Amino acid sequence: MSTAKGADVRFMLIEEATWGTIPATPAGYVLGVSSLSGDWAKQNHIDNPELRANRNPQAPVRGNVIVNGSAQIPLHMDSIGWILKHGIGEAADVGTAAPYAHTSRLGFADGSAGDIPVGLTVEIGHTGINQFHSFTGCRVSTLGITASSEGVAMFDVGFVGQDYTQSTSSLDAAPTSYTSTAIDHFGCTISEGGSSSAIVTDVSLNLDNGLDSSLYVIGSAGTLGDLPSGVASVKGSLTALFQNDVLLTKAENFTESALILTWTSGSTSLVLTVPELVYEMSSPAVSGSAGVKVNLNFTGYYANGGTSTALSAVLTNTVAAY
Repeated sequence: MSTAKGADVRFMLIEEATWGTIPATPAGYVLGVSSLSGDWAKQNHIDNPELRANRNPQAPVRGNVIVNGSAQIPLHMDSIGWILKHGIGEAADVGTAAPYAHTSRLGFADGSAGDIPVGLTVEIGHTGINQFHSFTGCRVSTLGITASSEGVAMFDVGFVGQDYTQSTSSLDAAPTSYTSTAIDHFGCTISEGGSSSAIVTDVSLNLDNGLDSSLYVIGSAGTLGDLPSGVASVKGSLTALFQNDVLLTKAENFTESALILTWTSGSTSLVLTVPELVYEMSSPAVSGSAGVKVNLNFTGYYANGGTSTALSAVLTNTVAAY
């Protein structure tokens, strides 16, 4: 009997029209992953406190079903559109021919007040042994990326869901696959406060959609009754060469700034924008005789920015719509 291998894993998303329900005709989209982590499916046992006139314990009872996992997804300029749509918000798809532009704004759907989409069924297929695990009612809980000077651009995507099933066959035997290659950070540029910067070494950007995963209901066999989103959180950190006090002064004075991260590959691109943010004050540490860096945490928000959002993504590629 063969043992499952990570090299054989296939990660597939299926959009749900009704939260927690697999569509009658599932349409799958395969995304590349580098690793999968977390409790994609877990059900705790609860001790039975019944006394039985001796010291032997009773059999435990079942607890609630927990679907809570993460996927490390390399940036592909075609397939990443599904993550941006379900992580940030419904994409406004623009264009009658390639290149198409897809804009997602936090809290907006096609330019109107809205929410992230209803949900996803996530299928993790161990294709080498024909075992397929499906996680229904999933929504993107967290979305993070770290920009640096080298390496593959990688999104860390957290999912929370409702339920879990097993099968020996895939929900979609002929899913949509994508052919683009992963993007590295050599194609990344950064704008800070409206100007291009050449001193930033790392930027970590994280979105939390504030999903409420506590809504378990009676009669549901331990599964969630709903998974609404709350107020989102946009936070991160920036590390830069310490060449002057410009960033420190912004932090000290609570001065509003902005960040734009852009990855470009040929005619395709991804632009992530935090249009309004403030830095936390933190003086640079000196750990030795080498170069000194300044590291500042930041919080993004929406106050009066022209795009009416705390985070936006504009993806330009050859895919017509998501």
